[in-house]
Amino acid sequence: MVSLPGLASALLAGEARYQVQLVWGTDEPKSASADMKVLAPATRERLRQLRWKNYFVVKSETTPVSTKEATKVTLSDRCAVDLKELPNGHLEVRMHSIKPGSEAKQVASRTLPIKELQEGHLIIYAGDSKDRWDDAWLVIVGVEKPTPAK
Repeated sequence: MVSLPGLASALLAGEARYQVQLVWGTDEPKSASADMKVLAPATRERLRQLRWKNYFVVKSETTPVSTKEATKVTLSDRCAVDLKELPNGHLEVRMHSIKPGSEAKQVASRTLPIKELQEGHLIIYAGDSKDRWDDAWLVIVGVEKPTPAK
């Protein structure tokens, strides 16, 4: 278990951990794969202004990020992100499109103050699905939440 003071000191020391999720937005009642889990209710509530009824986590990864170099997280055979803490107290997230036989291409970049992420804000990228009409994909980045003691 990490106490809140312990979390704060870890974040200040440049050892923050971020959760990166690839999420499928759909009106279908069930996921396309048994491996997909329903998105956590607290995060789903934050997406209520979007049009889809259901959100399923395709992949979720928690990773440490520092100011020294970008951390790459491959979410699928089509998508990857780089995360890096900047010296000005922001987290930079760069989204990359991956196509077989070619180098990954950066398609978007966003920075957000780390303080806002610590307060619960998220960085969200979203786009229409090329595979299914009316479905979407989302990439959600936030600070890892400490796990409660059992």
